[in-house]
Amino acid sequence: MANLLITNHCSRQCTFCFARTKIGRDANRHTANHMTLEQITTLMDFLERSDDKNLRLLGGEPTQHPHLRDIVTTALERDFHIHLFSNLMMSKSRADFLAAVPPRRLSILANVSPQDQDTPKQKEQVAYALEKMGSMVQLGITLTSPEFEYEFLIETIDRYNLRRHIRIGIAQPIVGTANEYLAPADYRETGRRITQMAIACFEHDILIGFDCGLTLCMFSEEEIGILGKRSEGFKSVCQPIIDVGPNLDIWHCFPLSEVLNTQLHPFKTRKQAHLFYDKVTRPYRTFGCMPQCHRCDYLRRGQCKGGCLAHAMNALDRLPPKYIHAD
Repeated sequence: MANLLITNHCSRQCTFCFARTKIGRDANRHTANHMTLEQITTLMDFLERSDDKNLRLLGGEPTQHPHLRDIVTTALERDFHIHLFSNLMMSKSRADFLAAVPPRRLSILANVSPQDQDTPKQKEQVAYALEKMGSMVQLGITLTSPEFEYEFLIETIDRYNLRRHIRIGIAQPIVGTANEYLAPADYRETGRRITQMAIACFEHDILIGFDCGLTLCMFSEEEIGILGKRSEGFKSVCQPIIDVGPNLDIWHCFPLSEVLNTQLHPFKTRKQAHLFYDKVTRPYRTFGCMPQCHRCDYLRRGQCKGGCLAHAMNALDRLPPKYIHAD
C-alpha cells in the first residue's frame, strides 16, 4: 500500500494527530499545501507500474482538496479503486458527489474518535455525510487511553447502515515531536478493553480489525483466542507503508514522518521504496517499544513486531537523520 497526502489542510485539531507536523490549520495560510493534479497523475503512473490499482487518499483532510472532483473523476477513468481516509467534515455538495460514485469503486475510512471541540456545524456535516454514503463508510477509532468508549460506534453503524467493520488503531508517538499517544505501560489494560469491545461488537454482527503497531503482549492467550473468533483476527504488524507528501517527498509511515525522508523519483515502483525503507529501518527493529522487548522470544521469532518503531527511535540518544538519499 501507499498513502497519498494530497493536502495538508485539516479542519480538526486532534491531540493524537499522527500528521500534525505535516498539516496546516487553515487553507488560506502559507502552511497549507495541496498536491497538484500533475503530481497526482504522476503518482497514479507510479501505482500502475507497481501493479497497484488502489488510490489511498488522505491528508490532512482529503475532501478539502480544491480539485477533489477532478482527482476522483480521473481515478475512476483509470480504473482505480479510491479509498478515502476522512473525518467526514465536508460540504453537502462534496458528500453528494462522493455518494454518487459506485460503491464498488469508493470506500471511506472515517475516523470518528470523539473530540469535544467539534462544532455543531462540523457534527452536522458528519451526520449528513454518513446519511448520504452509508455502506461506503467504515468507522475507525484511535485510542489514547485504556478507558475508551465504543458503544457510540455500534449505535452509529446501526443508525446509518454503515459497513459492519471497525478499524482499531492506537495513537503512536511522532519521532522527535510531542503529540498525545498511548503509553506502552497502558497496553495490557487497553488489550483487555479491546477484547471486551470485540465481544460486544460481535453480538451486533460487527467485526473489529487492527491497525499496525499493536503488540502480542497486549492480550492474554485466552483473549487472542477470543479475537480469533470474534474479530478479523489479530496479527502484530509494523512495516513500511510509504506515505507520499504534497511535494512528492516520502517517508516510512506517519510516526516516522520527521525522520528518514527522501524523494519519490528514484523509485520506479512501490516495492523498490518498500525494500529501501525495510533495509533502512532494520537496525531499529530489534529494540521494541518496551525495555523487556529485547529478551522477548515472540519478537525474536517474528511473532510480534515489538510495537511502533517510533518508540524505539525516541528512546535513542541520537535520532535518525531528517533526510536521507536513496541511491
